[in-house]
Amino acid sequence: MNLKDFLAFDVETANQKRSSICQIGYVKVQNLKIINEVSYLVQPPDNEYSAFNSNLHGISALNTKNEPFLPEIWNLIEKDFKSNILVAHNASFDLNALVSSLEIYGIPNPNLDCLCTMRMTGLGLKSLCESLEINLDKHHDALADAKACAESLIQLINGIEPDHGLIQPEKELNPFVPEGHEKIRGDVLKPNLVVEDKSNPFYAKKVVFTGVLNSISRTDAAKILKDKGADIDTGVTKRTKYVIVGSGAGPSKLKKIEQYNQNGAEIEIIKEPDFLRMIE
Repeated sequence: MNLKDFLAFDVETANQKRSSICQIGYVKVQNLKIINEVSYLVQPPDNEYSAFNSNLHGISALNTKNEPFLPEIWNLIEKDFKSNILVAHNASFDLNALVSSLEIYGIPNPNLDCLCTMRMTGLGLKSLCESLEINLDKHHDALADAKACAESLIQLINGIEPDHGLIQPEKELNPFVPEGHEKIRGDVLKPNLVVEDKSNPFYAKKVVFTGVLNSISRTDAAKILKDKGADIDTGVTKRTKYVIVGSGAGPSKLKKIEQYNQNGAEIEIIKEPDFLRMIE
């Protein structure tokens, strides 16, 4: 393949609609070397996320509520996309998502052509990277996936063949119960107000979890808070004081927080690193 210059890109979507781009990343390659890396968070229409998509890529409504919508981002990247040979892994999805997202805002189809590394190899991106011994630490981050796609194509152009013996079996995701989103049940939901330190910030406060905690299981975190006298709840109400937020935070809970706070509630969002410091 006589191809030395190209642009590899990837998009992530907020929900099942392909018109819901929430991140776009790309890398520019010249003479088979990556010379530039670009990534943007994008606010999808209505900033609406599904729990499954958020759990997959770790982006939630909280991350994009102050980010620009796609037309502003397209103004910044249109020239790059129209002036380079494009490459993507599963190009039909990424191109369709881009066209569908632009269409929402009345922007005409840019009629882009795109090479597809999945069609070339018949492998998913993770498997392709394993077969070529390419590091893919942040799969489903748009920039990381775009870079992995570019590095894969560079190796293929250089005549390196995928080694199928290096491919690891993939863990199957359940879209109905995403890992780490399991509901808290049992005695941990019954508050214990007989604790040593009643001055800790969680004592007698209603606390809700949303999203996946990376450093501790949701159940273990709830048990720690119960020992501090917290009243663990499974849903956000106007009486909620704290919401502990992990990756893939539930969009419905985030919307409720905003609505309740607009009506006088004082619900505080605590991200995982801050939560871990508070329970040390």
